[in-house]
Amino acid sequence: MPAPDGAAYEPGVPSVRQLLPSILFGALVPLGVYYAVRHHVHSDAQALIIAGLFPVAWILVQFVRQRTVDPVGAIVLFGFAIGVLTSTLLGGNAYVLKIRDSVFTAGFGLVCLISIFTHGRPAIFFVGRYLSAGNDPDKVAAFDELHELPTGQRTFRVLTLVWGVGLLIEASSRLVLAAVLPTGVFLGVSPAITGVCIGAMFLFTVRYSNRARRQAEVLRAGEKPAPPVPLSEPGG
Repeated sequence: MPAPDGAAYEPGVPSVRQLLPSILFGALVPLGVYYAVRHHVHSDAQALIIAGLFPVAWILVQFVRQRTVDPVGAIVLFGFAIGVLTSTLLGGNAYVLKIRDSVFTAGFGLVCLISIFTHGRPAIFFVGRYLSAGNDPDKVAAFDELHELPTGQRTFRVLTLVWGVGLLIEASSRLVLAAVLPTGVFLGVSPAITGVCIGAMFLFTVRYSNRARRQAEVLRAGEKPAPPVPLSEPGG
């Protein structure tokens, strides 16, 4: 769909480049930190807490730079605080720290599925709008137009269903593996599972969204009224 009113912004799926900083500081850096500090601390729980400080620091830096509260970042901070507190109360339980992200992932997967039946605009619509348009009013309005396309409502419901089921599968697999694998092995396997699941769902989102947008353009073109038939000249 062309950008509305000649604007440069193209509403739709956010690019991978936009997500790279979060992937780097939210997954890869903590993994490296864990392996670097594990042999210098007394337990897996201590190493996990130290590694978890880096995503927290990244979120705080983003808050200072942008002066806005990032909902995703707020959830990560809350999950980290709850994980550390629970682990401490359980005497340094590492399992709680390993699964804290999976618990929130499973919770959001359930929210996705529930929102399909309870809201006109399901959860993935709001997630996509936030990642693509941020808090810019013009971009938000442009993204809202996607839902009003002839195929818009069905597209966002299908995407929400796919992400809801996919996130539940991803979270469930990590919850099980966290219980049966040593921490070091789990941390090596876990990003691969997440990457495969999220990557597959992201690829599906891009392809399905593009196909739905092309279908919407065809439907809109078919709805346009036919041009008026010119009147014949007198005596013609």
